[in-house]
Amino acid sequence: MDDPRGHRTGDVGHLDASGRLWVEGRMQHVITAPTGVVTPVGPEQRTERVPGVGRAGVVGVGPSGTQQVVAVVETVPAARRPALADPALADAVRAAAGVPVAAVLVVPELPTDIRHNSKVDRARLARWASSVLAGGRMTRP
Repeated sequence: MDDPRGHRTGDVGHLDASGRLWVEGRMQHVITAPTGVVTPVGPEQRTERVPGVGRAGVVGVGPSGTQQVVAVVETVPAARRPALADPALADAVRAAAGVPVAAVLVVPELPTDIRHNSKVDRARLARWASSVLAGGRMTRP
């Protein structure tokens, strides 16, 4: 950043046409898909507007540069166990997310960052989704 008043925060965002700053996630949570960089906040917010979805976590699965977007959602009412989303919910999430979504998983509760109990622990969620989608046991994240 050329402005000496600026500093690095580790956040990713953009300035809109009115000069407003929109924070879209943290650098370590950026998904590097074949089509380009995907920040998680926008797709998560759009997914959370889907009827039957409470909170959502959007993560990348796979090697950097070829990651696939995976949405993991808490349902309302809460799912009893982690599972693949039913086809209707998966279709609704994919339509709402605004980015190509390779898989939609449901969980009773998303893991949260121990420092900020309201923030989804995307790193843990990505490790869990990677394991499950590679054929691992469908345990709670």
